[in-house]
Amino acid sequence: MSEIAPPPSAADVLNAVVEITREAIAGATEASVADAVVRISASLTGADQGTLGMVRDDEVVIVAAVTPPRQPVGSHFPVGFGVAGWVAATGRPAEIQDVRQDKRYVALPYPEVRSFVGMPLESAGKLVGVLIMAAWRPGAFAPNTAGALAPLTEIAALLLSRTAVDHDLRHRLATLETSAHEGLAESLHELKSPLHAAAGFVDIVAEEKSGPLTEQQKDFLNTARAEFGRVKEALATLVEVGAAAAQRPLHLELVDASAVISESVQRFTGQALRGDVRLVAQNDLTAAPMRVDRAAIQQVLANFVQNALRVAPAGSEIVVAATSMPEWTCFSVADRGPGLPEGEPAQLFEPFQQGDSRSGARQAGNVGLGLSLSKKIVEQHQGMIWAESRGAGGSRFSFALPSVTRD
Repeated sequence: MSEIAPPPSAADVLNAVVEITREAIAGATEASVADAVVRISASLTGADQGTLGMVRDDEVVIVAAVTPPRQPVGSHFPVGFGVAGWVAATGRPAEIQDVRQDKRYVALPYPEVRSFVGMPLESAGKLVGVLIMAAWRPGAFAPNTAGALAPLTEIAALLLSRTAVDHDLRHRLATLETSAHEGLAESLHELKSPLHAAAGFVDIVAEEKSGPLTEQQKDFLNTARAEFGRVKEALATLVEVGAAAAQRPLHLELVDASAVISESVQRFTGQALRGDVRLVAQNDLTAAPMRVDRAAIQQVLANFVQNALRVAPAGSEIVVAATSMPEWTCFSVADRGPGLPEGEPAQLFEPFQQGDSRSGARQAGNVGLGLSLSKKIVEQHQGMIWAESRGAGGSRFSFALPSVTRD
């Protein structure tokens, strides 16, 4: 019969506490702290097996285990189930020399456990978790092993409660930040369309395309145009930065390509008239419907159309088209501007790159995120995006999305 090993000495426990603390400082996450506690405790007690479970609501969730893992990390059981559950329910330690003699023990189909020590991990009067040491032979642990390990379990509970609080705070801050960014992006997006529409019609009136004006009226309208321009530049920057931060999930719905094209052309008609540019919609009515985030796809087209309007010469035409391909619907915006320098198309979709880089001038109010965000949106839809120069001059920006079969 094997002799019962003496309980860990105070010096050994102190050294173990120092080692756990050192490892926790080096990598202060719940997983790293729990792993250090289980590994060092098993070595200190001579256990064949060790696990650590965190108490969450009415369950014990295993977050760390040492060889062999009797319960894989991530498994869970109700508080009150088995000896470990009893420790979690009562907050009291359990020392069992032979589990066959204890009715609390629940036999599981793993290597047979014969002796068991379960220790509650408490911090500030709150039960944080349960530390479990087990062995394959009866009487493997000395009486009062749980008491001898009290300094270790106290520091373990303190470290784990701290990481749990930090994790919870980080999660809450991340949730609040995401919500704030989403709200900002949506609010800015809602402001952008009416602002551009109003500015476009002010331009039409100011340029006397709707009738003659007095000199005073021209002065007033030119002042309004200048103010609209400043607001639009600032809003363009905020929209792109806000959209970059939001990264909101997609809200998918069944959408017809022709409707998306028509909406995009209608939205920018005023701005096109100001630059003496004609916006043309080319709808392939045979295009299959798509299951997409309508607002997100409209944003991609808006980025393409706005870029085209920046470079399109007066008197030219911008074509916004949707065409049907096998299993794909392709959107494109084609202009007759200067085109794209050789080697630039792939770089255009990287953050802080702009199509007007060939002139060395940045567009005011544009931080160069529009095409990068477009790429992310298209890729979220499992689509493809690209740019190319047109043979007779100008450029074409395109993206393709998977089509779906209408029910």
